[in-house]
Parts: sequence; structure tokens; C-alpha cells
Amino acid sequence: MSSHNLLFASSSKTGIVPRAVRSDGGEATRSKRLSPAFAPLVMLLLAGTAAASLCVWRQPDADISGIFGSGSYKTVFADITAVQKQEIEERLGFPLDADETQFKYFPVFKGKERVGTVMTHAGKGQFGAIEVVVAVVAGDSGPVIKEVRIQRDREKAKAALRGREFLGQFKGKGLSDAFKLGDDLETAAPGADKASQAVATAARKLLIVYDELGRP
Repeated sequence: MSSHNLLFASSSKTGIVPRAVRSDGGEATRSKRLSPAFAPLVMLLLAGTAAASLCVWRQPDADISGIFGSGSYKTVFADITAVQKQEIEERLGFPLDADETQFKYFPVFKGKERVGTVMTHAGKGQFGAIEVVVAVVAGDSGPVIKEVRIQRDREKAKAALRGREFLGQFKGKGLSDAFKLGDDLETAAPGADKASQAVATAARKLLIVYDELGRP
């Protein structure tokens, strides 16, 4: 991991991040407040990347409780090197998104034991971004998915996309699985192929990124 990575200490109860600490021990530089005159430009820039990969974890406490029963988490930012980027893209079979020069993952702990890792990703569905939450744990022969959740989407098949029948297909999938509709996955609902594959692609990408960057 790069010496310029940031590790954010978090509350064991709420996951609130009080301060940023660089991996070299120094304090991360705080962003300067922008002038109101620049606010519209910033909003336009953010809107342009809304369908890209960057995605916040909106309900960490609820997700940790639902997936792991209980626990605390830390937030880790990992800058990727050119070599890591190439390796990840070769494994994926397609280029990373333009904003994926740094990845964020959340190691989850019960006491001092790391019990899993959560990552988030915004894929491109048929009607907009689909924000996917993926929990990864150690398997017998490598990392496997413990659970996939959707925290935000605009799809018409919203209920089916978030249902156990569709999302339950991801449980236990590992690095050797295809994550492909018609192969090892079924679509969430008729007409929801693009959204279903977007979720599958996000889950596979995060599993590969975890394998490259986020392992203990």
C-alpha cells in the first residue's frame, strides 16, 4: 500500500470519522472552503461524476449490524500504482473508471479481530447509478462475498433488484466465478438485465480490488 494512503479512525458505535491521519503519522490537510461563486461549478463537476464509481457508504451501522451482527469499522484509502491498475484491469477484462485512481474500503472488527471488509461502488444501471455495498470475508481458497446490498437506485425493478432471490445469488462467490447473467446468475426481473449485470459487475470488481489492495 502506498505511503500516502490515509487511514481514518472511526467510532466503534457510529462509524463517524473525527479526523484524517496520514499513514506517515502526520495530519491530513483540510480542504479550504470554496467561495460561493464557485459552488455552481463544483456542483456541475460532481453531477458529471455521479454515475462513476465513487460512492459513499450511507448506512454503515445498519449494514454492519445486518451483515456481521455487530462490530466497528475503519476507513482506509488506498492509492493504486500503475502496476496495480494494470493487474486489476487485466483481471477485470476492461479498464477502470476514470475516477478510480484511489479505492476506499472498510475493515470491520469485533474487538481486535477483523471479521470482514465492506466496499462500495456506483454502477451504471438502466435509469441511473446503482450504489452497491459488498461485504467480503476470507474463504477456504481466497476471499468470498458474504453479502451484497443496494443502498440507492432508480430502477423500475427496484424491489426485485433488492430482493433475496437476486442478491442471495452472490453469497459465497469468489474470484473464479463469472458474475455473469445467463452463466452463474439470473436476472432480477424481466427487462432488468442491465441493472442486474451492473450489480454483478460492481460486486466482481470490488472482490478483485479487495484481493489486490484490501487483504489483511
